[in-house]
Amino acid sequence: MKQRDLWLLGLLLVFSIMLIYDLNDVQRNPLLFNYRLSRILSVISTGIIIGLTGVYLQSSLRNPLVDHYILGIGSGSLVFTYLSILIAGGFTLATPLSSMLGGLLALFLTIILAEKLSGTATSYVLAGIGINSFFSGISALLSYLTIRVYPYAQLLLVGSFIVATDDKLYMLSIPLVISASIMLILAKPLNTLEVSDEFSVITGFNPRVIRLISIIVAGLTSSIVTSLYGLIGFIGLASPHIARYLSGRSDNRVVAPLAAFTSSIILYVTDFTSRRLFAVMWSEIPAGAIASLIGAPFFIYLLLSRRRIYGD
Repeated sequence: MKQRDLWLLGLLLVFSIMLIYDLNDVQRNPLLFNYRLSRILSVISTGIIIGLTGVYLQSSLRNPLVDHYILGIGSGSLVFTYLSILIAGGFTLATPLSSMLGGLLALFLTIILAEKLSGTATSYVLAGIGINSFFSGISALLSYLTIRVYPYAQLLLVGSFIVATDDKLYMLSIPLVISASIMLILAKPLNTLEVSDEFSVITGFNPRVIRLISIIVAGLTSSIVTSLYGLIGFIGLASPHIARYLSGRSDNRVVAPLAAFTSSIILYVTDFTSRRLFAVMWSEIPAGAIASLIGAPFFIYLLLSRRRIYGD
């Protein structure tokens, strides 16, 4: 058995043990059990969506340094989430729809700015930082107004599953099914797109259509996640890289499901740690904060590695 296979088995074993322990101590209380189960399923579903989003964006843009957070999708969707809540006087079905508009707006602004700079991998990161900072400033200001009508408004700034409910889980199932279904169709075309647009044309695919669909799906699905549970960064960046390492392949037909699996486990571990460890010592720390703490050093490592190899 290869070392990569052992890593996969180890991840699955750890996940199974934590899951059993997590549900076992609340099974005598139906209310707590239902909440805990709903929260766990929300975390896992969110992890799958974020992992697939990372594959969509990194493959379609041929850039290993991007995810929905770095490109500003999260902060853009959060601004429109707050605006929708303020206008409606609370969280409604229109909130995720508004969030999608904000996410796509921020994404396309980042792409336009990056292409104006030079179109390199680093230019996408720099453009993303600029757009992200702009929308983050607005969302921070709006959070102080939104908290008057939505008590969990400030938790959305750092990503938290305290607000997990069955209704939100049902909403989350829609982008989950859409993202996974379209990935089944686009996994092979995305493989050709990673080589070059010319190669994609030669193999019978339209690179512009593939790229546009991938970007829109990534933007819409990750924006819905943001509207429900807030900003969760860097997991979407790291999980495709971990998947490629564990599989030893760059084929998205293998990388995509493995990235979804890895992302869901990482996110579940962060949420579990928040509830079980930090909550005992202090109080529950949002999962998004822990994810950023883990993911930011990984992003810096990728950035420095790419600069050392390619010099861009």
